[in-house]
Amino acid sequence: MSENQITKKLERKINFLTAYALLSALIISFFAFSSFSEKDKNEKLDELTVKKITIVGEDNLPRMVLSNETRQHPGRMNGKEWEKRERPSGIIFFNNEGDECGGLVFQTKEKNGKIISGMSFTMDNYKDDQVLQILNDEYYADGKAYIKRGISINQFPLGSNIDERNNKLKELRAIIDEKERKERINKLMENEGSVNRLFLGKTKGNSSGLFLAGPDGSPKMMIYVDDKGVPKIQTFGENGEISDFLENK
Repeated sequence: MSENQITKKLERKINFLTAYALLSALIISFFAFSSFSEKDKNEKLDELTVKKITIVGEDNLPRMVLSNETRQHPGRMNGKEWEKRERPSGIIFFNNEGDECGGLVFQTKEKNGKIISGMSFTMDNYKDDQVLQILNDEYYADGKAYIKRGISINQFPLGSNIDERNNKLKELRAIIDEKERKERINKLMENEGSVNRLFLGKTKGNSSGLFLAGPDGSPKMMIYVDDKGVPKIQTFGENGEISDFLENK
């Protein structure tokens, strides 16, 4: 093989390698720029059918989860997710710290001829459970209906924390003696649980009105129409004594 032929052969190999390198660089650049451009890519769709949607912040912590009952988020507080548990389908909200702060849930259950159906929209106390609730709670059994519909405002002690309370409850539920277990759990909930301060709506006893309670949860004033259609205004003293201001019999 002459020197000229060897030179041309080397040139062909160099040209091939150069073309291969350029092509590889173009392919790598395409995928690299595609991945960057898709970061904030906007899609327009006419329909979307999914079982779960999770919206996260720039910190990748959840802000909102829309899910069916099987895939629903178990909840999250103080930097950690709770264990998987049964929850209704709906929307769970999270604040910018990633803690659960409310939700809109709904479900229907039927068993042994009894039906439970309802919907609840709640807002949570910081680091704790619901303090504002719009509720529709229906229960049907033996041809009777027990329905509660309305707005509730609850109150937790200042600085309460649902994780700390749940840890205490877990320890108390391990107590073998049933009487002691119940007494200590009731005491814990009296000191650290929520109390209802206001309910406006219809009760399961078929009364409708405004029901107000004190800081300890004891009733203080009721303005309502009872299940027989009688309007009433009642206040309650320190020892629970009732004063009637209006009663049409």
